[in-house]
Amino acid sequence: MTPDENAKKYGAEYPAAITTGAVRLPLLKEARFWRDFGVPQRTHRISRFMDGSASMTLAQLEQEWPGWSDGDRLGFCGACNWLHPQADFPAMLRFVMQAGGPDEWAAIALSIATYLQQDEAFGFLSQALGSVEVGDPGSANLGQALARTRHPAAEAILRRQLAELWQREMLWEPDDFINWEAFVATCTIQHLIDLGAAPADFADQVRRLADHICARNRDSCRNFLGKHYEWLGSG
Repeated sequence: MTPDENAKKYGAEYPAAITTGAVRLPLLKEARFWRDFGVPQRTHRISRFMDGSASMTLAQLEQEWPGWSDGDRLGFCGACNWLHPQADFPAMLRFVMQAGGPDEWAAIALSIATYLQQDEAFGFLSQALGSVEVGDPGSANLGQALARTRHPAAEAILRRQLAELWQREMLWEPDDFINWEAFVATCTIQHLIDLGAAPADFADQVRRLADHICARNRDSCRNFLGKHYEWLGSG
């Protein structure tokens, strides 16, 4: 985006502040690949690849990656989607899948599903999903991206993940924030339905998730799956 386009979208003060919904959000933090605006309790992150204040090529990425901190690597992966018009962007995704780890894979998962060919994307994502622990928060992103590929084998993998999750006692344990195993189970059901699986296949599991001991899990179940189960809206 050009400076004029940035100003039109975010207000004349950008990048010192943005205006969204008639609310002014000041700059909180700036890093190489992104800027955070808002207040500590509510932030709005903007990729610097989107506004044109940062750039990257495949050659740069390959050269600089070994010297980056974990934060720099994850920051790049979270912001790099805006590089998709570049001809070398698919090669960047392949590089990260080979040089990165589970956190980086989860951050670029949807880009993998969107900008690589179906079979290649499925290969990367299914391998990544199989290498992370069942119930790892990042597996929700990987499962979503796997479903996005629409690959014929994706449904079987996600059904297997759900079955494995359902055998874990940790699925029902309380947590001060959220039970991640239960969250991933909820997301996996959503991804399976998005792929065309019948909601009735998971009705009993959804009823149990809707009554989870963790309030945030109950909320996420209703928010993600309410449109598929009328009874969820009334609890």
